[in-house]
Amino acid sequence: MNEYANRFFSTDALSNVKNEIIFSLLQRYNCFAGCKVCYTQQDFKDALPNFDKFVPRKIDPELEEQWKDIFQYFYCISSIDDIFWMKHNQKHLYEWYQKNDHLFQWGNMTDNNFIRSQPLFVNEFSTDTTIYEITFSPRWLEQIDINDVEKKLNVLFDRNGINKIKFIFDDETDYKLPNFKRILDWTYDKGISKFNSSHHNFLGEMKILKEGDVNLYECASQNGELFNPLNQSDYLQYNFFFNTLQQAIDTSSIPYYTVKKFVAEDHLSNMLTGKILKYKSWAHRYNTGDIVVPEEGNNLFKYFDWVSNNIKVNKNFNFIPINLLDARYRYYHKLKETGWQVTDYGLLKNNTTKIVPIIEVNNG
Repeated sequence: MNEYANRFFSTDALSNVKNEIIFSLLQRYNCFAGCKVCYTQQDFKDALPNFDKFVPRKIDPELEEQWKDIFQYFYCISSIDDIFWMKHNQKHLYEWYQKNDHLFQWGNMTDNNFIRSQPLFVNEFSTDTTIYEITFSPRWLEQIDINDVEKKLNVLFDRNGINKIKFIFDDETDYKLPNFKRILDWTYDKGISKFNSSHHNFLGEMKILKEGDVNLYECASQNGELFNPLNQSDYLQYNFFFNTLQQAIDTSSIPYYTVKKFVAEDHLSNMLTGKILKYKSWAHRYNTGDIVVPEEGNNLFKYFDWVSNNIKVNKNFNFIPINLLDARYRYYHKLKETGWQVTDYGLLKNNTTKIVPIIEVNNG
């Protein structure tokens, strides 16, 4: 198995459905916090003329029951919805989150939105809701009252728990900024530093950062557009599934799967098909010069190109190899409950006579 095939099978493929589903009560995502570092800020603006069409006026009770089932396939059910905006503009959505706050881990707080949302979590949500991730840009930290930020972090950490902090760097000089160092030291004091992550600012030209005190996430970008392995999360916007955040914002985008009656097998094959189509689009744009990134990003696009030309998805699959999905993951156990048998080589659908794997490699 070559380098790219091994990478796809071991770290991509079904990896984005193994742990986290990012849920939203909106059919298309938007946020109104206005953070300067937000790479989707133009996407938000472009979506606004049609955004209102994708705000549910009431929550469908039958769909709500399906969410409960879908959530059981994932270890982490997170949300990045702008609860401050919901509280002031869509009270019924805000109240639903309050009622169901025990279901969610939150990753919606970046810079300005931390200041807006922290008081809501502390004063209007229960201690059962947890904070998955908070994101800070070091240059923003230099412009605000760092004592107030640290105080808010301490209250939230003690009351609800915080899993990790992510940092967004403009360049390597950010590593030396005193308020960044202070928050970094705070993560060490709280014992969560090993989960820290970071990436470059996706706005403007892509910058290559050397490894600092926090892990760097592999990705490429160009003027606010992100190109990354789609191996971390699955996006459920009310009843629509998307592979990327930017697809989940775009009011003209087509979901890879629409929830009517959730069928796990269809969800998996459609997710893989959508992922490969996105890789194919990125690879084509890179190969034709529409995407230009520093040399260090070349291998990522070669990977996208290889996957899009060599991985075949079988929609009529009846076998999931164990190297794609094993007993450590909830999706595996949910499939067992719906008629899949455990074998030494992976999951096999009941009454299978001829094995059809979920994916195949076309050219070695």
